[in-house]
Amino acid sequence: MQKVKNSMTSFAKQAGLGLGGFWVFKYLFVIGASKYPSLNFVSTLLSFITPLLLLFYLIQFKNITADNTLKYWRGVKLGVLLFFFASIIEAAIVIVHIVWIDTSYISFMNQQTIDLGKALNFDETMMDQLKKQSSFSPFVFVFRQLMSNVFLGFILSLMLTPIASRIKLDIKKLDK
Repeated sequence: MQKVKNSMTSFAKQAGLGLGGFWVFKYLFVIGASKYPSLNFVSTLLSFITPLLLLFYLIQFKNITADNTLKYWRGVKLGVLLFFFASIIEAAIVIVHIVWIDTSYISFMNQQTIDLGKALNFDETMMDQLKKQSSFSPFVFVFRQLMSNVFLGFILSLMLTPIASRIKLDIKKLDK
């Protein structure tokens, strides 16, 4: 059992490097969107590749296990770990962006949140709460983003693990 956990953690770290690298590439479009707003659309389109990468990594992990199966909760744990390690890699570029490249990015995002609240006709108490919640430091911003990525990994893993466990595709054979 300990060997399986070590194998899963090791695989999640390696796959997290790949997913994190993709997220860094995707985040470059977020950085560029401050100057060229159309790049934000490209970043959004690239976001749809993340579930496909998770499915790929789940199938790949299933193929390296001894019995070539993927148990449901093992797949969910793998997805959460994978998104955690990928989020750490992405956090590095986010910190560089909001601390050194575009120091007004957080205040711009806060203003967009407040404007959305006004557009949805939130009452004054809700607007006050929204203003309190939306003022935070860069490190809190990155931590929230990291936690939302892990939560997204959990939700996607819940949905994609059953699909990955049913797919009979040996990725190792495709490389040859």
